[in-house]
Amino acid sequence: MATILMRLSEEWTPRQYDQCISLLTLGQDRILRNYIVNRILPRRGSVLDLGCGTGTLLIEAGRRGLRGVGVDINKSLLEIARNRSRKHNLGRWIDFRVGDVTDLPLNNDSFDLVVSTLVASELQSKDFEMLLSEARRVVVPGGRIAIGAEGLPRGRTVAGFFSLIRRLSFRLVSKFSRVRPHKVHEIAGAMSLVGITPKYRVRFLGGLLELYVAEAR
Repeated sequence: MATILMRLSEEWTPRQYDQCISLLTLGQDRILRNYIVNRILPRRGSVLDLGCGTGTLLIEAGRRGLRGVGVDINKSLLEIARNRSRKHNLGRWIDFRVGDVTDLPLNNDSFDLVVSTLVASELQSKDFEMLLSEARRVVVPGGRIAIGAEGLPRGRTVAGFFSLIRRLSFRLVSKFSRVRPHKVHEIAGAMSLVGITPKYRVRFLGGLLELYVAEAR
């Protein structure tokens, strides 16, 4: 449900976006991001963040000496990201661009790591597959891809309950935005279809949020 309502927070309250996401995910967005920063970021090289929002992840990467590009369709969020980057004197390390994560204006084999946290859960299945295809195209051979997205918790009863809440949330949110219902993505299978080898999965909040870490073939 959190990743469904996330879209509304983008459209209504861009300056309170980070606080909204933290509230909606019960703080798990920060834990997921810290996991990427501490365990997945390369020691050197470049990072692409798809759906970068206010740029929190890339700013931390820049502070560690990594070059980065952030792509997001929301201009208001990107302006916040650019202001943060300037505040930390990271303008020469990090570039934030308006763009569609399913059709990137970027060269092949350009990044050592491609990461996307939560934006996948806003996409229909076809668009999610296009995001993965683009991630595969722009990452270097053998590079890593990390995708965070909405999941379902273990257990038939609990999963059924959250599936019901998700459907009700879609019905509510669809009245106020362009978000439309779609299934929870089967990420590992979708990765394999586009030439990405899933390596492992990390579950957060009992499985409501998941991070898939993979390697490009």
